[in-house]
Amino acid sequence: MHTRRLITFLLGAWFALILTIAGVAATGLQVARNVAKAPPAEAARALFVVGEPMTDQMFRYVAAEINRTLFEFSGLAELGILLVLAAVLLVQNYNRGATVLAGVLLLAALASHFLLTPQVVAQGRILDFRPVEVLIEDRARFAKLHMLFGVLTVFRLLAGVWLGGIMLWRGPNSRTRRIRGNGDSVDDSQDSHVNG
Repeated sequence: MHTRRLITFLLGAWFALILTIAGVAATGLQVARNVAKAPPAEAARALFVVGEPMTDQMFRYVAAEINRTLFEFSGLAELGILLVLAAVLLVQNYNRGATVLAGVLLLAALASHFLLTPQVVAQGRILDFRPVEVLIEDRARFAKLHMLFGVLTVFRLLAGVWLGGIMLWRGPNSRTRRIRGNGDSVDDSQDSHVNG
């Protein structure tokens, strides 16, 4: 029972991490644009000297750097959570399907963090402060990397939902249930012998 609670906690923490980072990334640039368009009165005077185009670029750059940092650190946190989850499922021999899915999730997170994230970050920094009409090929490459990153994230979320479904409906392996059941029957027979 404690194993199931631990697995459920780890899975919930992983979902919360993924959804929070996705929400921050989706809203960060929009918030930056809104602030750049209507800054507080105190900041507006200083930003007026810089000019609206540069102000907008600076705010977008800061939001992009925050997102990049979040992706790098959340990737490490995700790997830690999934590593513990896969280890618990494997060591406890809880459910074969759940263990395989946790391994797939871990591999996908490794690919995302060590292969895709560095490329997305590097490509994004190349495009910072560059006009939209220049570096067309780099922008196309960045768009493809970004799309692949999103597809991999959705894949991990779907695999996580599937893993949660296995945990909810199937529970432990039949082998584990048989072992526990045999242990219970032995205990019951010993108790009946003592009582008799």
